Amino acid sequence: MNTENLIVWCLLALGLWTYQRLLVQIMRLKSGESGCDGNWCETLERLVAALPLLGLLGTIVGLLDTFAAMARGEGLAGGMASGIADALWTTQLGLVLAVPGWLMLAYLKRLCLNRELYHARQSSAAA
Repeated sequence: MNTENLIVWCLLALGLWTYQRLLVQIMRLKSGESGCDGNWCETLERLVAALPLLGLLGTIVGLLDTFAAMARGEGLAGGMASGIADALWTTQLGLVLAVPGWLMLAYLKRLCLNRELYHARQSSAAA
């Protein structure tokens, strides 16, 4: 893995920040602290969807590095191998970060729906 790859660091930062926000929202709902915040759900949905897109961007950058190595005549060694490795690594990382994020987001939405149904039942029983 190339630690100088900016896209990998962006993926990791975005993934960790998104997971942190997802966990905060889930914990708030589980503790009964607050209701569902639709704005956060929409924002988190977009952030999770951005993870595989960033991985795809890393793929393109890695392939461009590979083509640049080919243009320099490096063949299969060095630059080409590094470019292909970066391309595959960023694709994998984007998907590995996105799939659990989608699962956590689905769980958060389910908690919100359950809370809304509970409040609707309570208000209809009180009326």
